[in-house]
Amino acid sequence: MEDPPAGCRSALRAVGSTGVCWFRDEPGRTCAIHRDHGAAVLPSACRQFPRVCVLEPDGVSVSLSHYCPTAAGLLFGEVADFGLVAAPPAFPADWPFEGLDARGAHPPLLRPGVLLGFDGLRAFEESAVAVLSRESLWPALSTIESAVERIRAWGVAAGPLPELVSQSFAVSGRDPGAEPRVSDPRPVLLGALTEGTRPAEVLPAFQPGVPAVSGLAEVALRKYLAARLIAAWIMFQGDDLRSVARYLRLCLDTVFLFESARAAGESEAARWKESIRNADLWIVHYCDPDLLARNLR
Repeated sequence: MEDPPAGCRSALRAVGSTGVCWFRDEPGRTCAIHRDHGAAVLPSACRQFPRVCVLEPDGVSVSLSHYCPTAAGLLFGEVADFGLVAAPPAFPADWPFEGLDARGAHPPLLRPGVLLGFDGLRAFEESAVAVLSRESLWPALSTIESAVERIRAWGVAAGPLPELVSQSFAVSGRDPGAEPRVSDPRPVLLGALTEGTRPAEVLPAFQPGVPAVSGLAEVALRKYLAARLIAAWIMFQGDDLRSVARYLRLCLDTVFLFESARAAGESEAARWKESIRNADLWIVHYCDPDLLARNLR
């Protein structure tokens, strides 16, 4: 490398201008380093992908980047019910997890100047994922946004914050007049690109209008939003719980942006799977998390 990052001693070579790793074996699409020497000698990025992690005082929160085709495919399973899982076998406690290290940080902010707390964060995650599991897409988003506003109004007189968080989701307070809506995510995404990033995927033109979503794709989108909510760096880099609600909207809008540019004739699963993959390529990998948080304030 002509100009390696600080601390970098070596880099894996790419094949020509394709960007494909030199050590990827075709046609099996396997990693020769992993196959011959084991995961311990892989570069950090290769060991961690597709994990998205936040290291917290009470444990490690882990989600997945759905740019990984396997992870994206998991969203389209037959099971409609989903929820948080503690200590799953696929994510052993002795794994060297890397990500946002919040072990010595303040808990996320409820609103500027007021902490949500880690117990409040756990209550928020559990309640929001439960809503996404049991309600359809648009009512679930409306419920989360309404709950966020009730939670933000918390004061000491209201009692323990974690209890208020759970109660705020139990109240049927969604806006009955709220209609499905789609906004152009491109200004936020382009304004948050990591310096020096040259995206391989070009953002399509924005197409106003809400696409038809039903069946398997509707469940997959709710699972996708739940996945983006867990181990969400924006919880710590934003300064208001409203940023988290806006982040969920951004994730969905970005999927819709790429879906609108897919070729006609694709199967429903393929169409939405590739749209979700492209959305996470931009949101999780191309965007600088700090800049993204600022753009959502």
